[in-house]
Amino acid sequence: MEAVKGSLELMRLLNGFMVAVAVLVGALASGWLFDPINTTIVIFSAFFTATSGYVLNDWKDVEIDKINCPERAIPSGKVSRNTALVLAITFMTAGDIIVWFTNLESILIIMIGSVLIAAYSLWFKKMGFIGNVTVATLTGFCLLVGGASVGHIELAMWPALLAFSLNIGREIMKGIDDYEGDKAEGAKTLAVLWGRRKASFAGVAFLSITIIISPFPYFFGQYSILYLILALIVDGILLIDSILILKYPTSEMGHQVKRTIKFAAFIGLLAFLIGIPL
Repeated sequence: MEAVKGSLELMRLLNGFMVAVAVLVGALASGWLFDPINTTIVIFSAFFTATSGYVLNDWKDVEIDKINCPERAIPSGKVSRNTALVLAITFMTAGDIIVWFTNLESILIIMIGSVLIAAYSLWFKKMGFIGNVTVATLTGFCLLVGGASVGHIELAMWPALLAFSLNIGREIMKGIDDYEGDKAEGAKTLAVLWGRRKASFAGVAFLSITIIISPFPYFFGQYSILYLILALIVDGILLIDSILILKYPTSEMGHQVKRTIKFAAFIGLLAFLIGIPL
């Protein structure tokens, strides 16, 4: 029973759900009714591929997690490293196989995403800003592949761009949260290289970019006033987070801020979902 519970923890089902929602939003924003079968397959493909990344990340980061998160499945002994690796390979394989039943654009995005997921867990995560950009790119890919699944990838560009900038900011905040463990492992995050205060300015810069460009989809007529209302709520959350992390650039505040940014990201997905003009 502990192994099953630990495996579910490794899978990060809430994160996987958000990946699925992001793909759905990308598809809806680009014309869901054009190809619902393709989109459904792509949703499952993205979910499996992302899940493999979460498991592989924990498999790789056992030593860091012993310091930062000893309660996690592998360092706590709920799941062995070998079992975690098998799970990661299984999910990655499943996601990569089923996407071949869709179209070329979707296949390319999922395949490139799979390579980036593996590269991030094995190498890029310790490379600081490169790792941050990789995670943000993968987040944007979730929305792009939704658009690709219905043959209109260009219509998913706005949500993908906003997801990209927001997630770079969030990844920098995660580096502030994980400062002690990352420093012990020699990870070259911005918080380790520059210190937590300077890193907080970098993270806030990307959150600010998100705030600045978030109204553009409404002003360009792609989304309704409902989108703008929710986007402004997201902007308010990001603004408060920015003020707090600049005032208190500590690991504890980094942890709090990264969690509220995830909540803001979910509201952002809802903004694109319900803000689509009928």
